[in-house]
Amino acid sequence: MKKTVWILGLVWGMIGLNTQTAQADFFSSALGEDTLAWSRTPDYPPQVIQAYPGPEGKSFEERFAKHEYEFGFSLGYGYNINIPPVDAESDERTDLRFAYFFPNFKYNLTGLMGSSIYQGALFWVVEAGAAITTRDPHRLQKPVDDAPNYVFGLVPAQLEYKFLQADRSWAPFLFMGVGVSWGDWFASSNELATAYEFILQMGGGMEYFFSNGTALNFNYRFWHLSNSNIKSPNIGINAHIFSFGVSF
Repeated sequence: MKKTVWILGLVWGMIGLNTQTAQADFFSSALGEDTLAWSRTPDYPPQVIQAYPGPEGKSFEERFAKHEYEFGFSLGYGYNINIPPVDAESDERTDLRFAYFFPNFKYNLTGLMGSSIYQGALFWVVEAGAAITTRDPHRLQKPVDDAPNYVFGLVPAQLEYKFLQADRSWAPFLFMGVGVSWGDWFASSNELATAYEFILQMGGGMEYFFSNGTALNFNYRFWHLSNSNIKSPNIGINAHIFSFGVSF
């Protein structure tokens, strides 16, 4: 009797094993091996679908790796504003309208860092270019005598942070920089007293990446010129600048 029970148990076990194997084969063919691998390994990392259209042969991580660099330029339009405000009519600001053209060089200092919405990369930026008036400056609604025309600038110390994500092809960014300028905006001006001025600027914008490795950005900057009280007057010129840029 015991021998018969033992034989029946063995047969039942073999039938159960074959049934489990058949079930596994069925689900493997129905769902695919990748699905079973996912179910067997809960910690299997999901694959991120990258919307970022990186240049051919470069992944998102490689495009924004440390030591990567790019060249580009910004072209825009600016106008000065009444900051700090004046009370006396005789001190009214010189009304400046100018075109803005500054080529730039950007160098990735950190590579990708941070996490979540703060993930991004920090760039060192060098800019050099010119701001040229598009009309004769005015004061008290009249053209200024000996009207100023141009300012050449160099901004060698600027930092820019891009907020980067692999699942999108655009990135917001913020920047701040300091530099120097030389030009004739001080001529017949109440705001400046010297040809040499310091530049302070800050701003932000949005950049869109193309699959050929180029990028297009739109940005705003607050632009300040003054001589750090080397000579009076030193009210300074403060301006809004709106521009678009290309990098490659």
